[in-house]
Amino acid sequence: MAFKANLRPTSGVKAATAPKADAAAPTGATAAPAAAAAAADAEAKKDRTTPLATNMVAHAWNGDFSQVAIAPNTNEVWIFDTQKSDDPSQWTRIHTLDEHDGFVSGLDWHGESNTLVTCAHDRNAYVWEYKDGKWEHGLVILRISRAATAVKWSPDGKKFAVTSGAKTVPVCTFVDKQNWWGAKHIKKGFKSTVVSLAWCVNNKFIVTGSTDFKCRIHSAFMASIDPSEDDGFGEVWPMQHEFGEMLAEFDQAKSWVNSVAWSPDGFRIAFAGHASTMHFVQISDIENVQTLQTNKLPMCDIKFVGNDALIAGGFDLNPTVFQSNGDPTTPAWALTGVADDEKGRVVKKADEKRAAFSKFQGMATRGEEKKADGETLAYKTIHQNTITCIQYLGKGRFTTSGIDGRILFWDLNDHADQAIAAVGAAN
Repeated sequence: MAFKANLRPTSGVKAATAPKADAAAPTGATAAPAAAAAAADAEAKKDRTTPLATNMVAHAWNGDFSQVAIAPNTNEVWIFDTQKSDDPSQWTRIHTLDEHDGFVSGLDWHGESNTLVTCAHDRNAYVWEYKDGKWEHGLVILRISRAATAVKWSPDGKKFAVTSGAKTVPVCTFVDKQNWWGAKHIKKGFKSTVVSLAWCVNNKFIVTGSTDFKCRIHSAFMASIDPSEDDGFGEVWPMQHEFGEMLAEFDQAKSWVNSVAWSPDGFRIAFAGHASTMHFVQISDIENVQTLQTNKLPMCDIKFVGNDALIAGGFDLNPTVFQSNGDPTTPAWALTGVADDEKGRVVKKADEKRAAFSKFQGMATRGEEKKADGETLAYKTIHQNTITCIQYLGKGRFTTSGIDGRILFWDLNDHADQAIAAVGAAN
């Protein structure tokens, strides 16, 4: 990473104005302090909470974090040049991808190949490559009868998987002769819409979450692409190299499984239930699932931060950190804290005519509080609506996006809670 983001972004700061023509430039011994003060002033004037869109379903970064693609809850995908800045107000939209006919529900950017994959409710997916100054889409033959809901590249970028409302997960690879991406379908076990997926680091397995209340692990092994040697999973899953085979099924969520994640070492998974539960599974002890009933609202997306920590975000509007006790075989997980300090923000006074009505409407629909002087205390979090996507950047840094149209940067290393700061330092 070329930039370092503060944990809590600065809000509501106007852009800097140009210096007057007759302003005297600092000279001599005062030059260095003046330069430092100017740099600090420029940092303070960054507006890291600038919305990029009215809504945002997901976002994905390119390999060097100089560009970000977002799905703004339409049929389009927008690509921004960030100049590696953590100030969205300075970003420039440089491309608009509008090939989809329906709402874009998922996207993923493979950093090494610089290829972007998108899927939408039009039942299509496209693989985008940047050629001669523009993005060109490649044909994907999904063969699904319902909307596509999410898409993820395998770690090596040789295939990708798409979840769908058709109770199937197409796994796509490139077919040279036809010059398109063809799909093989994983169908076993699914009784309803599949909404989330994650890949194992070995490119052979996927874990999925579904609205039939189940989390499942399937083999996505393809002999033409994947090495056949056993990398530690054969003892647990003898049929690991049978494409489409359901290797494990978990029903502990008792609710929609909103999100799933696979740890970097490949031997742990996690899944989040819509009943505000988090579940952790050690592959070597797959029969024992640790369930945490949280006091949070449901999580919509989760990501591992190393093997012993996980970030979750959703209807609470605040990234939540979970940690294990570090035991490599039987880890015990717990909710450690949240990333946002929830200091709150005060907005302008409400119109007197609508004061009584807006008071109760704001409390019911937006969690607002009214102060004695009539000012409205909005959400105490920086995100002003549900968090829908988390992207881990490395070294304790990650970004979140949500229905409020914002992308926010977080750095666990700067957290006041030493337990959370230790997560960033360790990863």
